[in-house]
Amino acid sequence: MKRLFFTVLCACACVLSGRTAFCQNIIGDRSSIPQGNVITVDDFEKGNYWIWAGFDWEQWGPSKLSTSARISNQWASQGKQSLECKFIASTPDSAEDGMYFMDYKWDFSGAKYVVVDIYNPESRAFELGIAFQTTDNWRWHETSNVVIRPGRHTVVLSLDEFQDELYLVRRINICYRETERMSGRFYVDNFRLVK
Repeated sequence: MKRLFFTVLCACACVLSGRTAFCQNIIGDRSSIPQGNVITVDDFEKGNYWIWAGFDWEQWGPSKLSTSARISNQWASQGKQSLECKFIASTPDSAEDGMYFMDYKWDFSGAKYVVVDIYNPESRAFELGIAFQTTDNWRWHETSNVVIRPGRHTVVLSLDEFQDELYLVRRINICYRETERMSGRFYVDNFRLVK
């Protein structure tokens, strides 16, 4: 009875807060979503601009574990769609990570945090980070990694360490890191920056 009461109470809190589609825990570099000007990078409602890195990244090391990046309506934190990122288990000859990336030329000057909603439907955890490749030299700047346990999460990661290079972002990478061998998927939605 107590569990049912708690579930109803949480549902009411989500409705009253205006977050009916997605109420979850916040993980990463902060325990709350920072206040500020929000820039939506991708809400996955207008098409798919993301690619997965596989064998074609072998010039930078072993094959990646990422196998697809596609739009899905299986889960969304807002709207009707998200990005479904699939991966395979590592082998002795493969890397232990997967990359899902989007190329463009952005000016994210002044951005302090990246905030993204993640759903892990699998039974085991993995790690996730975000990397920005900046300037015409495509310099690699990666946030801290966070453990994504099964369930729904909002990830908040600081961009403090590479503020000076956010004026020209050429590529955004969602970096999957295997912590246990497994094949599966995770979902990404509402990818945004906070200034």
